[in-house]
Amino acid sequence: MCKVMFRILSRPRGGPARAAAAAVALAVVATLPAAAATVGARPWSEDVIYFVMTDRFRDGDPANNIPADSDPGLHDPAQRNLASYHGGDFRGLEKALASGYFNRLGITAIWITPPVRNVWRSGFDLGGWKSGYHGYWTQDFLDIDLHLTSRQSLAGEPYPEGAEGRMRHYRDLVELAHSKGIKIVQDVVLNHAGPVFYYDANGNGRLDPSGREEWIQPFRDDGFHGNARWGDVAEWNMRRTMPDGPRELLGCRIPTTGVLASLETYGRKGFSSDSLGKDDGEEVVCDFFSLRDLWTDPASDHFDRLVDEFVEIYAFYLLEVGVDGLRLDTVKHVHHGFWDAFTERLRRRLGPAAREKVLFGEIYDTRPERLGQYTWRTDAPANPAPCLDSVLAFELCFAMREYLRHPGGDFGSGLAVEEAMKSFSQGRFDDGRYYFNRTPGPDGLNSVEKSITFIENHDGLNRFRVRDVTERRHELAQGLVMCLPGIPCLYYGAEVALLADDGRIGEDSETGRLTLWPGDEDPAIDEVAERGPFRTIAALAAARGRWPVLRHGRFVPLWIDSPEDEGDDGVLAFARVGQGMDENVVVVLNASSSAAQTGALDLRRVFGVETPLTGHVLIGDEPVVEAGDRLPAPANSLVLFSPAPAE
Repeated sequence: MCKVMFRILSRPRGGPARAAAAAVALAVVATLPAAAATVGARPWSEDVIYFVMTDRFRDGDPANNIPADSDPGLHDPAQRNLASYHGGDFRGLEKALASGYFNRLGITAIWITPPVRNVWRSGFDLGGWKSGYHGYWTQDFLDIDLHLTSRQSLAGEPYPEGAEGRMRHYRDLVELAHSKGIKIVQDVVLNHAGPVFYYDANGNGRLDPSGREEWIQPFRDDGFHGNARWGDVAEWNMRRTMPDGPRELLGCRIPTTGVLASLETYGRKGFSSDSLGKDDGEEVVCDFFSLRDLWTDPASDHFDRLVDEFVEIYAFYLLEVGVDGLRLDTVKHVHHGFWDAFTERLRRRLGPAAREKVLFGEIYDTRPERLGQYTWRTDAPANPAPCLDSVLAFELCFAMREYLRHPGGDFGSGLAVEEAMKSFSQGRFDDGRYYFNRTPGPDGLNSVEKSITFIENHDGLNRFRVRDVTERRHELAQGLVMCLPGIPCLYYGAEVALLADDGRIGEDSETGRLTLWPGDEDPAIDEVAERGPFRTIAALAAARGRWPVLRHGRFVPLWIDSPEDEGDDGVLAFARVGQGMDENVVVVLNASSSAAQTGALDLRRVFGVETPLTGHVLIGDEPVVEAGDRLPAPANSLVLFSPAPAE
């Protein structure tokens, strides 16, 4: 029987904890790289990602809220209308970076929504008009959106006018992040452009903004709609897609050809209302609402030009701007052969720098075989080289939500988490291949090691914390993300348990796209760092630094309460197992409002011998007192057990 000692690493509730917060912050900073030179050398498996919707983080420069000649009605100064621009920008991120905000939180990489110049308004998207505040409606792939950039640098030096100045601001943001030891991941969309053209449904040769049919045409299985016309509405930046030829930026000539500025590059098949959930091929070729689908079929006449165009564009961002990785949007809506060509040619174009970059994708699907197929090329198994480096772990995301996303003190079963981890690590195709490609990428890591673990996002999943979900349950959810395998990815606002009050459990919505720091609020980092969720996340990041097995170890399930048992108390226990048993740990999560414990565990399989253990309470209120082979778990807690040092 093991002797167990306990230590509380999270903050005590109900009293001042400035000293504790400072200690946690120092512990986190100690695990971070000291200089920008270490950023590229740090393996991606060491990182903690913070996903931020830039327009909703902080309005650092109100001067860019209404760009010259733009429609002023697209900006909401009250920051309440979720369909409008709120004003968040690069300057808001820069101020947070400069203050040490992300370092104190334990973040080592920031994934930003697409920064490229967008169409600023659409007349039809999910039922009504919206603005392009989120960045996914590209108009110019080689310009930065005017809502994001400033006229002068953070140090007060003026930027040049136009696209050159905007790109310099982006480069400065990346360099500032690197100086803090933080990588930048750029979200990119290669499936579609924004509403750059309209369908001239009434044949009058001009856009009729109130006509739904000019934004949306029904899907055509055969052929295409021949009435597509480029937009020309300056106040909405509704224009022909760019670039339309070579560009000069940051002292570099980018040899783009203008293939994106040709209507023949687009499918023009119209919109299918149920295509988002399909996998019969229709989802690959139709428009997304009023967004314009790029024709990515490898059999098309323009295929090689289109692939090479995107290779040159994103090689520029990765090599010249200094971006560290790409998050690829709407992967399953693009021909798989396109991803084969794009990833292979981009890595070849990057050369040795490919070892430091990451390409991970979004496949909005819970089936592991569907997720994993994009880590393989279409010519597998003959060619085992990786396609995407990794993907967002949607199956695991939904499993974690099934377990923890319930009202009040309710909880589900952790069995779904175990099943998701089992299919992730052991699931195979009929030909014997693992679902997730084990072939290392240029950095020596494979798709399992670089999988992105998350529990909330900006799309229909919404924030984990909606009405009826408590702050403590939110913290437990973040704890599970940080303790399971993969690269943890936190959604902006997680550090203050930002509440999507209009969201509902079981309903898809985008109500969580809230502004984190409203108006011109300048949050003092010492005050923000006092908040419970901030300190919890910082402590979790410190734990990942202290116990490397949380970053590299295998998942071994130990105890999961049976949902059929009336005594089910919401406990999930698992080990993270590394090369040596002395580095292994056990994580016990109790989702219930009552103290509980695991059943009898054979801890020899984890630690090799009977050994004293220390219980580090990463999330929780009270110390635990029980000891033995039944590991105790206080109410609403997450406890990490590791071998105690010799007396």
